[in-house]
Amino acid sequence: MKITQATDSLTSELIRELLQRNASSCESAEYVRLMEIYCVVKAGGVAEQIAVARRLEEKERAALQEEIQNLTGQEEVGSRMQALEQEIQELEKSIASRLQYLSTICSEEEATVRRCLPEIDTHFRTLRHLGESHSAAFNVEREA
Repeated sequence: MKITQATDSLTSELIRELLQRNASSCESAEYVRLMEIYCVVKAGGVAEQIAVARRLEEKERAALQEEIQNLTGQEEVGSRMQALEQEIQELEKSIASRLQYLSTICSEEEATVRRCLPEIDTHFRTLRHLGESHSAAFNVEREA
């Protein structure tokens, strides 16, 4: 997972500025970082996402290890066993990457984004409304 490094810590003022900029701000590191943290906050926050990642790893690892256990002692399952071992390694790598990413979100940024949720949600509603208006206008032009 690519970790976006913003040049400034997210503050309420910076969030408002990012939301007010035109579409070109969508490519800035700060805007991308805002959207990443927004998604984490909307999904319950950093602590919740860490717990979810750990539960997922535990559940998936147990299922894979159970499958390996069921194959143990059977003939001609070597390639399947290797594939399952590789799946476990990929799972561990993926979860470690997610946990490392979540560790980059400081509690101050999470709290700031949480406080600004109403403004961010309003921003998205406005964008959705604009998109629907443009789409409706396009359909009217096509029908004419």
